[in-house]
Amino acid sequence: MKLKMRLALRYLAGKNNNFLSFLNLIAFLGIVVGLFSLIVVSSVMNGLSNDMARRIVSTKGEIRVFRTDFSPIINYEDLIVELEENYVHIDIAGPVNQNEILLRRRHLTAYTENFGIDYAKHKDINSIFDMMVIGNPTEEDFRNNGIVLGLDIAFQINTTVGDTLDVVSPTVLVPTPLGLIPRTERYRVVGIFQSGMPEFDRLFSFIDIERSKNFKRHNGVDFIEIKTNLKDMSFSKLTQQIERDMPLITAQSWEEFDKTLFQAIQIEKIAMFIVMTIIIVLASFNITGNFIRTVTEKREEIAILKTLGMDRKEIFAFFMIMGLFICSAGIVIADILAFIVLFFQYKYEFILIPIPGFPFSAVPVDLSFWRFVSFSILTLLICTLGTIYPAYKTMNINIIDVLHEEQQN
Repeated sequence: MKLKMRLALRYLAGKNNNFLSFLNLIAFLGIVVGLFSLIVVSSVMNGLSNDMARRIVSTKGEIRVFRTDFSPIINYEDLIVELEENYVHIDIAGPVNQNEILLRRRHLTAYTENFGIDYAKHKDINSIFDMMVIGNPTEEDFRNNGIVLGLDIAFQINTTVGDTLDVVSPTVLVPTPLGLIPRTERYRVVGIFQSGMPEFDRLFSFIDIERSKNFKRHNGVDFIEIKTNLKDMSFSKLTQQIERDMPLITAQSWEEFDKTLFQAIQIEKIAMFIVMTIIIVLASFNITGNFIRTVTEKREEIAILKTLGMDRKEIFAFFMIMGLFICSAGIVIADILAFIVLFFQYKYEFILIPIPGFPFSAVPVDLSFWRFVSFSILTLLICTLGTIYPAYKTMNINIIDVLHEEQQN
């Protein structure tokens, strides 16, 4: 084994007896750059996806339950009790009405997706009341015609906590001596939130569930939001169980609320994985090319080794050792560098995103041990495949043919 290692290191060093010849050094750096980029980019993309998921769950809940035909849920109190008592993974459920309304203050008007919620339940279902930048609304504020606005809506109509607004429903008409006019009610701003998602801050507002029924043509609710005690944010089994037990009910997890957004992120993750894997494959091609050149240059030496009694499998083995040495060293260096960069970014957030209004100020990362392991194994597999062919070529070197070539030269 010592002889094989010495031969492998000698052939890797090249003519100048450096640690690695120039071409082998290029192949080594290709593996380092490729694996480092693959781990870092994948960690950032997963960090982005996880951060987006947390922000969506914090404003929209984890699971929504509604009638399959989208009709209002009239007996929603009974359904909420059934969900909370019959499913151990459900901590709390609360009713929600969703309305498209207009907010008017003086000459300024803004469109909003308004959610009627039960304050007592929703302060535990989502984190909207932990995101207040102005105001600290209470249950009493909500019941007394209080409204909570996203920060961008507040800027749009130039309002703050304590101001009064006209809330106008274009879909609910009220008869008056002058004819039918949109239903309009006066609300007082009791809180302004910032979720970190510009789309939510620009569109969402919240009022009391009972007050929201004034903007509906029914006395029920549109859907029920659920908070679970599941930790992995994978709710497919629970939603499937609810749908099996309740044939007229559809349950959706947070992944389906903004399916287009997460599909786009998933496609980007796949594309980045393919691009970074190609870098590793190219580095593997460098190893293959370098070793084929080495086999061609060292034919005489390999023939001598065979003459001295080294069999074909042993020669194959030390060429494989060469490939695995370059690959393993590249993997170790890439893993160390990637861990250092990701750890310091996770801990100190030194890489910032200087874009005003962006959902986060620093690049998010997701540190996963299994990502390091799986990508390292993938890189080792690619490099091993790239080494097999030149190592196999050494087994076909014929001693007699080499001696004839020497005599002719």
